[in-house]
Amino acid sequence: MKTIMLLLTILLLRYNALAQGKWYFNSSLQTVGSKYDDGSSHNSFFLYNGITYQSGPVYLNFNFPLVVTSSNTFTQIENTFIPNNHMGRDSRHWFNGFPHMSDSEGRTSDSPAFGIGDFYINASYELIKEKNILPSFSLDGYIKLPTASDKLGIGTGEYDYQIALGAKKYLSGFMFYAQLGYLFLGKIEGTEISNPLTFSAGAAYILDNKKHSFYIGYDSYSTIIQGTSSPKQLGFGYNYLINQGLLLNTILSIGLNSSTSDYIFSIGLNKEI
Repeated sequence: MKTIMLLLTILLLRYNALAQGKWYFNSSLQTVGSKYDDGSSHNSFFLYNGITYQSGPVYLNFNFPLVVTSSNTFTQIENTFIPNNHMGRDSRHWFNGFPHMSDSEGRTSDSPAFGIGDFYINASYELIKEKNILPSFSLDGYIKLPTASDKLGIGTGEYDYQIALGAKKYLSGFMFYAQLGYLFLGKIEGTEISNPLTFSAGAAYILDNKKHSFYIGYDSYSTIIQGTSSPKQLGFGYNYLINQGLLLNTILSIGLNSSTSDYIFSIGLNKEI
């Protein structure tokens, strides 16, 4: 999902007659779903609203969601969602032991909840421009502010930071992208968490009329807690340029193991302001 969002942003900024110093408003409705080991199915809903700014090599994005979910259903790491298996502290789902996931007796809750999610600030700076056969390179990263309501159970309650090196290349209507990063996760009392390496890669194809584009992306993390699966997901997307400055996008992301939600589906708009 993270790679898909990056590809979406790159396509938006490149093919929307971008001038220097442009602002965009983005809004999307997202649903996240998984089936747990006990056979139950769980869904959460996110209404994202954000602002994007692009000026030359500088890119900034500010984004936060309104969330409707059954409490303690998923834990969010940017655009990856970890299922919180309601099977007790011996569960193989590694966020189940976080203190914010349970009450004083160790029990979790399925009560519906509504609130604000975590606030994300994403940034990128182009270090080297694309030239001849060489790709462009950028310094990327994000900061997560732990603004999520405790009753939602989707946040860790700690600050997270990522720093990464990205590369992209345009070739005959295709755009290829890769990113390697390191994620500093806020330490949670009572857990032993390793800061993971992150890897994202993807490709997009833009039709000649530039109204339609299709993309695919892969996201993964190295081990965060020993003995558990590392989150991995594969995403597919479609953009439609409604008119100059207004873009419709849809994204479907599929989890590749039990440490990632079964699916994420999102539909939204990006509007130049």
